[in-house]
Parts: sequence; C-alpha cells; structure tokens
Amino acid sequence: MAGETFTLDLVTPERIFFSGPAHEFVAPGAMGEFGVLPGHAGMLAELKMGRLRYRDASGEKVLVTSGGFAEVTGTKVTALLDDAAFVDELDPAEIDRQLADLEGRTPAPGDEAHDEWQRKIAWKRFCGEQVK
Repeated sequence: MAGETFTLDLVTPERIFFSGPAHEFVAPGAMGEFGVLPGHAGMLAELKMGRLRYRDASGEKVLVTSGGFAEVTGTKVTALLDDAAFVDELDPAEIDRQLADLEGRTPAPGDEAHDEWQRKIAWKRFCGEQVK
C-alpha cells in the first residue's frame, strides 16, 4: 500500500498546479474536510475556501483554494479549483495591494457585481491570513 498512487490533477482556469502521481489528497469539502488514498470510492465533492494538501514522491504540498469541485475515482482525482495558490508562493505585500485595489472599487450593494466583489475580498483576506 505504501507505494500505491493515484493520478492527481489540480487546475484552475489559469494554471495547472499539479498533474501526476500522488499518495494522498486532503481537501476542504463543503460538508467537511475529506481525504483520499489510492483505491478510494468514487465521489463528487464541492470544495469550499480552505487549505488543500497532497503528498507526492517529493513530500507534502499545501495550497489554499477559494473553492471548486473534486471528482474522485479509484485511480484518479481531478480538482477543478476556482482559484488557488501555493501557500509558500503567497506574497503579503501583493495581497495587501490587491485588497486595497478591491476596497477602492466597492460596488453598491444592489449592483450586479457586488456578490463577485465580496467573493474576491473574502478570498484575498483568507490568503492574507495564511501568510501571517
């Protein structure tokens, strides 16, 4: 069992974060955190904002994600992420700049863009908390 793997694909619309063999995958599911090992039963899970971890031959990696979906089969996990970043790539100064920019463009509460703006603000604040 120690040498067994499954194929893991972690992608956003802008970037492929990982594609290859993995030993373990742990994600922030909408119904609670869940883990996947080789041979896991098939499932489809909604992901919420949080930390996502996976372990491959080189060790454990940690990402933050704003949400998405994960499809699990016995041999493959595909996580389609709305947005994500490796924790060790987060830049506090850049996050602060992006937050200030977003806060400077606050749409009115009744505006169509308000919900999306709130989602972006929450995502950037969460990222900022991960590097403090």
